[in-house]
Amino acid sequence: MIRADQHSDPRSARRLLLPYCASLLVVVGLLPLEERVDLAEVSAALVLMIVAGAGLTAAALGQERRGTTLASLLSVLGAIMLLRDGVGASAGFGPLIFLPVMWAALERRRTELVLVLIGVAAIYFVPILVSSGPQYPSTGWRGGTLMLVVATTAGFAVLALVEHLRAAGERSATILASMSEGFALTRDGEIIQINPALSTITGFSQERLLGARAPFPFWPAESVERNAKLLADVVAAGGGAFDMILVRADGTHFPAVISCVPTDLGDGSRSFLNTVRDVTELRAHEAAQRHHAERLANIADVIREIGHCDPLDARPAICRTALALTDGAHAVSLWEDGHDGGMATTATRPETTAPYRIGPSQVQHGARVVMETGQPLLVSDAADSPHCDRRIIELLGAKSVLFHPIADSSGIRGALAISWPERRDAIDDGDLMMIGVLAGEAALAMQRADLLGRLDELTRTDELTGLPNRRAWDELLTHELAVAERHGKPLAVAMLDLDHFKIYNDKHGHLAGDRLLRAAAAAWGSSLRATDVLARWGGEEFTLLLPGCDATGAAVLIERLRGSLPDAVTFSAGVVCSDGRDHPRALMDSADRALYQAKDEGRDRVVTVV
Repeated sequence: MIRADQHSDPRSARRLLLPYCASLLVVVGLLPLEERVDLAEVSAALVLMIVAGAGLTAAALGQERRGTTLASLLSVLGAIMLLRDGVGASAGFGPLIFLPVMWAALERRRTELVLVLIGVAAIYFVPILVSSGPQYPSTGWRGGTLMLVVATTAGFAVLALVEHLRAAGERSATILASMSEGFALTRDGEIIQINPALSTITGFSQERLLGARAPFPFWPAESVERNAKLLADVVAAGGGAFDMILVRADGTHFPAVISCVPTDLGDGSRSFLNTVRDVTELRAHEAAQRHHAERLANIADVIREIGHCDPLDARPAICRTALALTDGAHAVSLWEDGHDGGMATTATRPETTAPYRIGPSQVQHGARVVMETGQPLLVSDAADSPHCDRRIIELLGAKSVLFHPIADSSGIRGALAISWPERRDAIDDGDLMMIGVLAGEAALAMQRADLLGRLDELTRTDELTGLPNRRAWDELLTHELAVAERHGKPLAVAMLDLDHFKIYNDKHGHLAGDRLLRAAAAAWGSSLRATDVLARWGGEEFTLLLPGCDATGAAVLIERLRGSLPDAVTFSAGVVCSDGRDHPRALMDSADRALYQAKDEGRDRVVTVV
């Protein structure tokens, strides 16, 4: 872990020096005020301890020179020796030897610890060897040996414990240094330790971050007040996890998830271990997933919509969904082959009053190209491309257009043209994939719509003559009655019946009878107005719808149909006129009665109900 060295930390220095200073005060307080005390030796001992304290202070603050610590420790031993000699071995100052022993052990100074223990042995054993006075009796060997053994055991035990803790700390530091998440240890709101990942994430150096307080360098200027309140709430709650926008040294902002865990450093401070995780990629992935899910939902929506909508609305639904799936697109059109060899739009968004068309000679048009190649085509510069119709481009204001084929197992059915008002030099792979999925579903939807359309047409068309059948007639009659009533115009309805059709059938055969019905449909249809409707009612009966025509006009028109049938076949007709207020069934009943009246009166005639 990259951190501030503990020896340069004034708090660490104080933690080591306080016991030393306390012991020095105790020594002064316990000095016996007796005549036998050698003040010179005691004074020298106190001076040595003060000097040693200054050296140890310098070492604790990282200002140690070579040999300073060893000299200071030996000075403490010398001071203890002077105290024992000046006050007396029985004065009880022997336990002071544990000060340099513990100091060397806590500071992991093995060499100094060994030398200090040698000095301890010298303090106890040398005076016994060189002095035979009562101050150092021979029995002092036992106490000296016991003190040396205890000091040695305690010193190396503490040294082993400290080394174990230091190794564990280094392993933790190695793990933290290898992690991609940033870590910062704060004490009373100040960053005192970090790992390399935090500098990598934020772009700020170790020197810039260590010692920093709120507002921290990685807080955006615009969020200082809000972040300060959030930090205060987290501290008050005793930790927690939260999201925050941070800023890198280069000024770029990024989302981060920060967790604060309270940590006890043993010094009474309010400390937290803070984990900082850059979630830029995670947020981008989440956004992409949401966008992907939205697109899939849109696809599902269009499948449901097309699967249940009216066949006539399938193609507009495809365009609506294509517009919703593509970001920034402003227009979509669906192109299909025309009957003249050209192509035309069958649906657009926004809707147009008339379809766009291209002729058979416009082989470079993008819709034609993708229908031939089966591959998407992106036209980045639509205005100058031969693949785009400039009239359409100018009308839509499109800068770029994507043409995408619509195909299924049976082949290519059409092409989607998606345009953007801004230039696009590439299409995102995800967007292209979604458009491809839509195109595949669109092909199925168009096929289904066409099949349903043809089926619907078959249910409304007489198979033999190709005319509208009775079902279609009912719908047309209801519609035209409403139009006649709304516009106040007359509507004539006629029923036509081929005379003696059964005799003709029996004489010429059923196939000839079928040919006669088809000939009647073709001959009569060619003589009617574009607005008139001829339908087959059933058997040899036909119905005729004549909008805007009164009874007299209808009779005149029907008379023109005479003589158009082969084999001199004639027909009878009954005509009724309505102002649109009649019920369709009542109107048909009136026409039917008029028809039978014509037959009763000898056939080959028109009876009009006024």
